[in-house]
Amino acid sequence: MGDNNPIEFNKRIFEIDGIRGFALLGILMMNIMSFAGPDIDDSFSGTRSEIYTGFWNELSLFFINTFVTANFYTMFSFLFGLGFYIFLSRAEKKKQSTSALFLRRIGLLLIFGLLHGILLWYGDILWTYAITGLFLLLFYKFKPKVNLIIAVSLLVIMTIMIILSGVAAYMMEMYNSGTGLETEGFVFSLHMTETILNGSYGDLVRMNVIILGLSAAGAIFVIPNVLAMFLLGLYAGQKGYFNNLRKSLGLLKKVAVIGIGIGLPVKIFTGYLTTYQSHDDVFVQLAQLSSTIGGPLMSLGYIAALALILLKLPKLVSLLQPIGQMALTNYIGQTVIMLVIFYVFGLFNSVNAVWFIPIAIGVFILQLLLSHFWMKYFSYGPLEWLWRSFTYLKIMPLRKR
Repeated sequence: MGDNNPIEFNKRIFEIDGIRGFALLGILMMNIMSFAGPDIDDSFSGTRSEIYTGFWNELSLFFINTFVTANFYTMFSFLFGLGFYIFLSRAEKKKQSTSALFLRRIGLLLIFGLLHGILLWYGDILWTYAITGLFLLLFYKFKPKVNLIIAVSLLVIMTIMIILSGVAAYMMEMYNSGTGLETEGFVFSLHMTETILNGSYGDLVRMNVIILGLSAAGAIFVIPNVLAMFLLGLYAGQKGYFNNLRKSLGLLKKVAVIGIGIGLPVKIFTGYLTTYQSHDDVFVQLAQLSSTIGGPLMSLGYIAALALILLKLPKLVSLLQPIGQMALTNYIGQTVIMLVIFYVFGLFNSVNAVWFIPIAIGVFILQLLLSHFWMKYFSYGPLEWLWRSFTYLKIMPLRKR
């Protein structure tokens, strides 16, 4: 499989930036379901807003839930783990204090995430990455095989828990049916449409805080999956697979075939449940297999397939590299653009789901153009520059010479 020695990152690996850039499109396609309407409110109240119903709207959601949801945030998680291996490797090579640098980097990421989640949009993933990322400092010293075993074990354990919870939900339904009992279930509403369209900014912040609090309470079920993908990215860095992708062509082909070949049937199943059976408690539980089996497998398959494509099409690397190089700025930028479209322009809960994919592609193209323009004159994205300067406690040169 080629050289398995640790990577020497003297130069930026543009293929990784290209994959990260493409992942931003998937992140937006997934998040737009919540930007555009009260998707999370519907899940609490057991209702379904009109923008998500109807044949074409549901078909669009089925596509997103199958090919996008849980596939791209796991891909980003893998790249996050790989990126921090690169970061720590460089620091070690330069004889720098890896712990201090790492903790400052993670600390500012946590601040970015909390500010983003509270002041802008409740669906932030950065704070979860920051909390989970603290474990990387421990696992960084582990042997690659150990990290691989732990990652797979975490996914297997979470999968078993989901299956057991699905069985428990089914048995509860059967018991209630046999005894004639009827349960109304958990009904809770945030009144999102009213808050977003007619409330004050303070009302919006309060809503974000409530949802973030609920997300934090459920983080125990999310962090293991994120950590597993972090460790897989860390494992790939330790094994040196991205040091020279051309030496890993055989592995990339196998991962692409296995990841997509096994992951896609799982995602079709969970995508169907999420889209068409969201009212059933048993199916809601089983749909979570998207995060423990389908998403991780599909993300690995996507990464391998994209790596193979980018090796064949260097012009595609040049196209995607700038947007991936400033991924943090573009991730927050997506939120700003979406809030302008759906909050400021008053389109929240009024644009049918069939338009989600075209809107996401349009915004992605806009960010692609802006990223090319920015990176033509600057060495880092705005937030990347701030992140880097804080990490190293010195002002980094922003403009290119």
